[in-house]
Amino acid sequence: MNWLIPALLAPAVYTVVNFLDKIVVSKLVKDYRGMTIYGTIAGFVVGTVFWIFTGFPMLPLKDALIIFSTGCLTIWGSQLYFKAVSLEEPSKLILLFQTTPIFTMIIAFLLLGEKITLTQFAGFITILLTVIWVSLEKGKAKFQISEASLLIILVNIMWALGGVLIKFAISANSFANILSYESWGLGIGGTVLYLFFPSIRNAFHESFRTAGKKALAVMFSNEIIFVIGKSITFYAYTIGTATLVSVVGSTQIFFGIIFGLLLTKFAPKILKEDVSTRELTKKIVSAVALFVGLWLVYK
Repeated sequence: MNWLIPALLAPAVYTVVNFLDKIVVSKLVKDYRGMTIYGTIAGFVVGTVFWIFTGFPMLPLKDALIIFSTGCLTIWGSQLYFKAVSLEEPSKLILLFQTTPIFTMIIAFLLLGEKITLTQFAGFITILLTVIWVSLEKGKAKFQISEASLLIILVNIMWALGGVLIKFAISANSFANILSYESWGLGIGGTVLYLFFPSIRNAFHESFRTAGKKALAVMFSNEIIFVIGKSITFYAYTIGTATLVSVVGSTQIFFGIIFGLLLTKFAPKILKEDVSTRELTKKIVSAVALFVGLWLVYK
């Protein structure tokens, strides 16, 4: 199969996940704080299923702990992500997520000693300036970055750290190993949140009690869709170059704008975004600038 097909499909799948998250948080549950526990349950289930069907792969303790930690960072970042989802449009959040390569470069430079080229630095500046522009509070006279933007920046730092740490797990070089153990890491991280944060635990219990079968089906289905997206991404990396797959993956910023526009026009009762000419122009210009910046970074 041509690598371009899965490379384009993965960001489209992730976009569906982002929009479903917004619909769940705004329409189906009263408290976003319990959302990560659904990912915890899905993590344990998916990790175990992959582990069984791939022949019970065993990793050295060091590598297993590293991959577990990446899963923990992912689910802890997700806790902040769901708060951001409750505050902001999903298409804008997708734009803000493009700061991940910046933090990945910085962390890789600090922990792995990787060098940053002049071209990558130019991409870094392009992404940074664009994200600042997107993050500015609408209607504010003074320079003020939105709360959702700050939350997404924290999320990106945590997820970028997890992405760099995975490089230390030198024995975990297969898709099956990484996906199984990282999924278990999601479960472990979520269990920590459930046990030590009463507000998260209570919010989960309340949502499970009041959301209804339809809402629960949507939430668990969305977790499965996310895993499918991650699987497609890994597959794209196995048949295409990492650079090209990463650049094509950044097309999610355009999918986000398109999905938001279509839902607003044809299903406003489900989800409605600001699609005024001014706001839509800002998103499109930002998306193009971010795509150029990401291309420079991955180049």
